[in-house]
Amino acid sequence: MIYALVNECIASERERGLGEATCKELSRYLHEFADYCHKKVDSIAHITPDFLRDYVLNRGKGLGPDLIKAVVWSLRKFGAFLVLRDLVSENPARPLRHPKRSPRKELPQYLRSGQLRTLLQSVAIGGDKRDFAILSLICSTGMRPSSVAGLKRCDLIVSAQYVLEHGKGGGYKRTTLSSSLAAILLEYLSSRTDNSPSFFLNDRGRPVSKSWIQRVVKMSGEKAGFNFPVTCNLLRHTFAVHAADRHGKVMTKALMGHRKLSTTAVYTHLSARYFRDFMNQHPYINNGGHNGSH
Repeated sequence: MIYALVNECIASERERGLGEATCKELSRYLHEFADYCHKKVDSIAHITPDFLRDYVLNRGKGLGPDLIKAVVWSLRKFGAFLVLRDLVSENPARPLRHPKRSPRKELPQYLRSGQLRTLLQSVAIGGDKRDFAILSLICSTGMRPSSVAGLKRCDLIVSAQYVLEHGKGGGYKRTTLSSSLAAILLEYLSSRTDNSPSFFLNDRGRPVSKSWIQRVVKMSGEKAGFNFPVTCNLLRHTFAVHAADRHGKVMTKALMGHRKLSTTAVYTHLSARYFRDFMNQHPYINNGGHNGSH
C-alpha cells in the first residue's frame, strides 16, 4: 500500500513540473521510507507525526543537516499528497522541523580580482569556447553547476539579456546577463552545428552533467596554475562577494537565490577593496569589449 502511494506521489510531483533530478531525489527518500514502513505500518492511520519523528531520528542518526533536511522535505511532500488524496485530514509531516545548522566557523574563500582574471584568461587562451562560456557564466552570475547543466538553448533570452535558470524544486529564476557575457554565450552557440536543445554539450555530444562541470572548473584552475583547488562553490562565493561589496545584502540575496538574508550576510564580512570595478562586468574585458579570439 505504502509503495503504491509513494509511486503515485512521485508521479504527481512530476506532472506538476518538479525537475527530473529532484524527482529522483524524492523517489530515493520516499522509497527508503516505504521500506521502513513495510513491517511497521498496517494503515495510513499509523503514519502520525510521532511516527515520522522517530523515522527521521532513525534515518538521520550520525548524518549531517543537509541529508536530514532532504528527508524532512520528502516526508512533507508525501504528507501533502495524502491530504490531496483525502487519506488524511492534516499533513502528518507538517510538525517536523529542519535541523539547525551550526554557525559557519570560517568565512568562505573567494578569488581576488587578479586571480579571477588569470583564471578566465587562461581558459580563453586555451581556445575552448564551451569551457570559457561555462566558467564565464558561473563567475558572472553565481549559478550553481546543476543549474548550468540544466540550461536549454531556449532558456537564453538575448533581447532581454537573461537566462531562465532552473532552480531547486522545479521553479525558474531570471538570471540577468551582462552584454559581454551574452556575447560570449552566443559566440559559443554559433560554433555548434548540432540540433541538440541542450545549451552545453560534452566532447561526446551529450548534455553536460553537474559532475562534468565540476571537473572542468577544477581542471581549469589547475591549468591556470593555482596551488589550491578551484571549485564551483569557490566561484559562486567569488560572485557573491562581488555583489555584496557593490550592492549589499538585499540585492545579493536576490542574485544568489537565497531564502534567508542570514545566508547572504556572511559575504558582507569579506574585504570589499578587491571588487570595486567588477560587478556587472565580465571579468575578462579587453578594450571595452570581450575578447572573442580563443
